[in-house]
Amino acid sequence: MIWIDLTLLWYASIRTCLSRFEWAFKWEKLALAFIFALALKSLFLFILIRLGIKPSINIQVSLSILVLIFAFFLPAKASLVRLPRGVSGLLWLTFLVVGGLFLYSMLNAWFFPITESDATWYHIRGMTLFNEVRFDSGWVVPQLKQYPPFIPLLFAYLVSFEFEFIKVFFPLLYLCLNIIFFSRVLSLTKNKKMACLFTMVLATTPYFWWHGVLPFLDMTTAVFYSTGILYWYFWLKTELKNSSLKEKTSYAFISGLLLGLAAWTRIEFLLYDLIPIFLTIFIFSRNQDETRNPNSLGVFFTALLFFPTIWFLNLLTLEINLLSQTNMVVGVCIFLWFFVLGLKTKKWKITESSVLLAFYFSIIGYFVLLPIFGIGPIPVWKKIVISLYRTSTVHIFYLFTSALAVFIFFENLKDLSEEKKCLGFFLILFLFTHLAIFAYANPKWSTLGEFVFATFIKPGNSVNLSDTRGMMSFYPVFIFFISSLSFVRQRLNG
Repeated sequence: MIWIDLTLLWYASIRTCLSRFEWAFKWEKLALAFIFALALKSLFLFILIRLGIKPSINIQVSLSILVLIFAFFLPAKASLVRLPRGVSGLLWLTFLVVGGLFLYSMLNAWFFPITESDATWYHIRGMTLFNEVRFDSGWVVPQLKQYPPFIPLLFAYLVSFEFEFIKVFFPLLYLCLNIIFFSRVLSLTKNKKMACLFTMVLATTPYFWWHGVLPFLDMTTAVFYSTGILYWYFWLKTELKNSSLKEKTSYAFISGLLLGLAAWTRIEFLLYDLIPIFLTIFIFSRNQDETRNPNSLGVFFTALLFFPTIWFLNLLTLEINLLSQTNMVVGVCIFLWFFVLGLKTKKWKITESSVLLAFYFSIIGYFVLLPIFGIGPIPVWKKIVISLYRTSTVHIFYLFTSALAVFIFFENLKDLSEEKKCLGFFLILFLFTHLAIFAYANPKWSTLGEFVFATFIKPGNSVNLSDTRGMMSFYPVFIFFISSLSFVRQRLNG
């Protein structure tokens, strides 16, 4: 029955993609539709549980049928883009590599039970959501109650249909990531060889295909955040080239939605979302006369903030004391809504100088507030040193992939287009934001020596740390940026 229910939502999502995203490839729409189907399912389950309604099979299937009926009223339009000819052998090789790793992940998900402690907790939380129909179950520790609900809601979905193979969604998300990445590189370069080679680099990076069989949050946020950034890049590109309003709006919606889903999965990703938000405002402030489109800007912000907002509103109804980190992210969400309202009512005028000034004040404010709110058993200076170590050494777990950075030194960066420079700045700011977040949070171990020991002597102890796994959202964008460099394209095509 679960396959029927999921297929109904998937087909409804496919109809939506066919209607709205004419710029996407056919297989790309199928991958996006799967992500939309999961997002819709999590939203329906959230609403039902919030209303105190047990999400029985009959109710869920009825909702899926209702969504499908509405989707049939949407016109299905063919893709405007076509697959370039040639390099069929390399395309088949890519298909075999990605397909083989995907099947390997599916076999693991099908035959092996959950063995990871984090995943066990999310499974328990999913069971309490379905059976107790509440978000504040006494079986769940207060810290986990505050975590966004996407993964537990997926578990509740599987539990409601008595589906035993809990890990089945994660290989599918791994496959979606590779399909969307291939499509975006192909759309950027118009070169099938480039798309195949860089997709195989992403697919064979051990951290990605390994996490394709693990029911952690990490593969999910990597898919949502990195693909959201790829579409965000194309949105900026359409804005700067003054493309059609429909294309701008559709890119703004899908990028904002995916970035919002990342925060719907891991709460700190709303802080990472500040990077594309800042760069977007900066680009719009520099090109107000020619390219600024308030409509697409509003669509982007609304789509990004929707899922985090409904979760924070839900937290306010629970009788729990929010952690300081949670309160901080809630404050960021509230500020962003005020910012959006200010832009939409045109009471706030953004200029390039004001954006840069706000950026500088944010940096100063962070270092001023860090000693105040970062008080704990570990001194602030030690937290910063540990965070710097974690941010700089985490790349050894992506050794082959991070080696692609060498190509940057052969590129004349001054000749890059504005949107490519913006993507490059995103990568730099991501690393600094990563450093800032983990300088604020309490580290797992209190001394730098313990982190060094875990990294180089017993790496199994650090391979699943949050900072290590968080880089999964960085590397797809990094690989995409390398594929966009003219030096790389000339050498591979030469």
